[in-house]
Amino acid sequence: MDAARKCQAFRMTSRHPDPEAEVCEAIAEEAVTIALGEAGNFILLATPSDVEALAVGFAYSEGLLAGREDVADIRVERTGPWTIRVDLNLKRPPGEIDTRNLIVTSSCGLCGKHIETGLGGSRLARTLKATREQLVGLAAGLRDRQRLFARTGGAHAAALFDGSGVVLSFAEDIGRHNAMDKAIGRMVLEGRDPRGHGILLSGRVSYELATKAAHAGLEIVAAVSAPSALAVEACETRNVTLCCFVRDDRITIFTHPERIGFSAGTSRG
Repeated sequence: MDAARKCQAFRMTSRHPDPEAEVCEAIAEEAVTIALGEAGNFILLATPSDVEALAVGFAYSEGLLAGREDVADIRVERTGPWTIRVDLNLKRPPGEIDTRNLIVTSSCGLCGKHIETGLGGSRLARTLKATREQLVGLAAGLRDRQRLFARTGGAHAAALFDGSGVVLSFAEDIGRHNAMDKAIGRMVLEGRDPRGHGILLSGRVSYELATKAAHAGLEIVAAVSAPSALAVEACETRNVTLCCFVRDDRITIFTHPERIGFSAGTSRG
């Protein structure tokens, strides 16, 4: 399904003050239900493309599956609203899973989760290294991949990368959280492990994105825009390297700079 819809619009400028009719493309946004059996149903407002990857990435970043082998079956139903049913080989008993029927907007992840859940959890290992040059190069190439953004101006992007600066998976969506889940889900569906890699985001880093990355085992979170203070705290606690304002020739490292090739004690002015 096309991720954009044609809309009739009118343009006005200082040179041409009279309205001029034109056809624009607007990014698609629809309710998508992810049905995870005993783990619950989750209604996301998302761009209805790569919906299988969206569902699997969502389950992975919520800790409900560890890899492709945990997906017993996946079915897409389109008789009415989008429904993606994922049968999971659950690693935990249903009583240990936070079962909900929850609406998740395109601008927010699971905002109903307790903050303590994200600030807790295990600290990530330190297996990934990256350089400033690699991160700046990834950010420079991100816009070239953003075809949906080029059409609509309304898409966020996420790209998973390895220690060589190679993009492993890329996705776009109207929601930042959805773009991350799609990129993660693509890797999982291909039988590849997202853990130990990094992710580049096209916008700001919120607390939900930081904790989602930590749950997925992503050691470096890089973004072209700013982080929130709670995102910085979450990354510090979970041993995630957070690099923001990655653009032009600049990066700002907020947490765990050792993965970028230096220790915090060597570069304080």
